[in-house]
Amino acid sequence: MSLAPQTEQNRRTVARYWDEVWTKGNVSAIDDFCADDFKQFYPLHGAISGKENVKKMLSGFRESFPNLSFTLLLPIPLIAENDYVVARWIGGGKHTGVPCLDLPLGGLPVPNSGREMRFSGTTIFTLRDGKIVDEVGEESGLLALQQLGLLAQKKK
Repeated sequence: MSLAPQTEQNRRTVARYWDEVWTKGNVSAIDDFCADDFKQFYPLHGAISGKENVKKMLSGFRESFPNLSFTLLLPIPLIAENDYVVARWIGGGKHTGVPCLDLPLGGLPVPNSGREMRFSGTTIFTLRDGKIVDEVGEESGLLALQQLGLLAQKKK
């Protein structure tokens, strides 16, 4: 069964957005793929409104984790239906850059802690008129916070 033309276009838009923004770190591409009223939510960073604020958060995150990378889980396709696209992904990086204070438990107040995080997640994108208006993700933030030493792991 093939997707409706707009649904397929939305799937391609999210795939290109993911590659440019999350994989390559090209935050300026947000202007190409996202609506002016774009909103983003991930538990590790909270709710962010507006393209400029999202670009600022992502740029800062990459300054703290220069080798940060996020990859879509393939061959599992992006799931697309009407104005929604769902993606499964893996990601992470090593803190070798500036202090990272944009985390729910404060963050890493010193530069280059060497701490590393690897985690996975699911993101739901909502599109309108071919542009992403909403990006809501659920990442394994608890695992990331434990790996960064910001949250104690339960002893077995």
